[in-house]
Amino acid sequence: PVYKEYYRKKYAEATTHKHMRALILTARKLVNLVYYLLKNNVPYVPMK
Repeated sequence: PVYKEYYRKKYAEATTHKHMRALILTARKLVNLVYYLLKNNVPYVPMK
């Protein structure tokens, strides 16, 4: 749900290539999360 909202927000903000821009930014956010979790060896606890 967090990434779905983020995708929709970025999709609305983009002026051209809306889908690709939103998809790349969302993927980047996910990769940063995974990197942080692996680097610090902590479990994923989703925000509510």
